Amino acid sequence: MSDEQRQNGTDPVQRMGQGMLWIFWLLVLGAGTWLFSTWSDSRDRAERTPEARVTDDSVEVRLRRGRNGHYLADGLIEGRPVTFLLDTGATSVVVPADQAARIGLERGPRIPIRTASGRDHAWLTRIDRLELGPLVLYDVDGAIAPGLQDHVLLGMSALGRLEMTQRDGELVLIQHR
Repeated sequence: MSDEQRQNGTDPVQRMGQGMLWIFWLLVLGAGTWLFSTWSDSRDRAERTPEARVTDDSVEVRLRRGRNGHYLADGLIEGRPVTFLLDTGATSVVVPADQAARIGLERGPRIPIRTASGRDHAWLTRIDRLELGPLVLYDVDGAIAPGLQDHVLLGMSALGRLEMTQRDGELVLIQHR
């Protein structure tokens, strides 16, 4: 190989070495992204998993506030898994339309609603069984909203049946028996 080939970058060994270096850094970047994503997902799941305590007199559930300032919790509606976003500003439990169809909730009368993004409509519904850890509520007023995405809003038709205390990034829900 001539000195001229080495200086102008046409040396095949040098080019292969640069290619291998690019591949190495792409693999490092990909592995770092995957590790961060896995760590973030496990942290989000931990934040959504309520701690519970059951006594003869009450059921207590403790939730940690998420990084975004909201309280999220995994639970069940009619035995189907959902993720609740606790929302004291919502009058009732509000289920996204796609999840309501998956769960099998029936649409009742159509009603106008006001949301943070403006006016819309929803359908009234009844939830026979709602579960948040060991907390179980029966016959809960709900609404099915077509514009809602991802989370079920756990509103006051459910939260109003519970005692709530918030302190230091933790929300405690108590159901007295």
